[in-house]
Amino acid sequence: MGGIPVVFPNFGSAKGLPGHGFARVTNWTLAGVDEAADAASPTVATFTMAASDKTRKMWPVEFELKYEVKLSANQLETALIVHNTHTEQIDFHALLHNYIYVDDVRDGNTKVAGLSGLEYFDKVAQANKTQTDAELSIIAETDSIYYNAPSTLTVSTKGVNAADRTVVIEKSGFIGNGAAETKQDTDAVIWNPWVERSKTFKDFGAEEYINMLAVEPGRVSQKQALPAGQTYTLHQTITVAEA
Repeated sequence: MGGIPVVFPNFGSAKGLPGHGFARVTNWTLAGVDEAADAASPTVATFTMAASDKTRKMWPVEFELKYEVKLSANQLETALIVHNTHTEQIDFHALLHNYIYVDDVRDGNTKVAGLSGLEYFDKVAQANKTQTDAELSIIAETDSIYYNAPSTLTVSTKGVNAADRTVVIEKSGFIGNGAAETKQDTDAVIWNPWVERSKTFKDFGAEEYINMLAVEPGRVSQKQALPAGQTYTLHQTITVAEA
């Protein structure tokens, strides 16, 4: 388990749709690759997919998706771009399901900053709560949706060879582009299934929880509305620094 599964058009379960949507289990088309010109430039890859007979049976909507990936030495930038080619407004969830590597989440050294004061839904306790601590410490099963989270989240952990590592995620959501860009609220999902929950997944090893924390920007507390002909972008920049 790893990488950044693209969650679209549904988060979690939905009638007639795969869990977390069909985008993450559909073959995309590689539309192009621009190799880095020098050490200071990123390598850029673009992937596309669109409505098909298969997706229409699950979700009778016309759409086009583009996924852009920019990779630099210590930075990864990704953007999911949804173009509504339907004849009317469409509503969907969108999420970038980042898996962040940690040396051992059980040691209590993995913390997330940027959530203080936010309301969130704790899916483990099935309760609405407020984040009171300055940092969220990952010390047990965690599965929470933080509503309208700020643009910057910071993960402090131990990385490869137990080196101190800081991962900064800067996120945004907007409709349109340029001067016509309209900012949209985005949420943050924090997830680690821990010991018992890990044993229930067919596609997740029983001990894989030890080396991961999912920190996921997107719009899932409610559906994102997108008028016909418009484009929605969910963007993130992930920067890694080690001591």
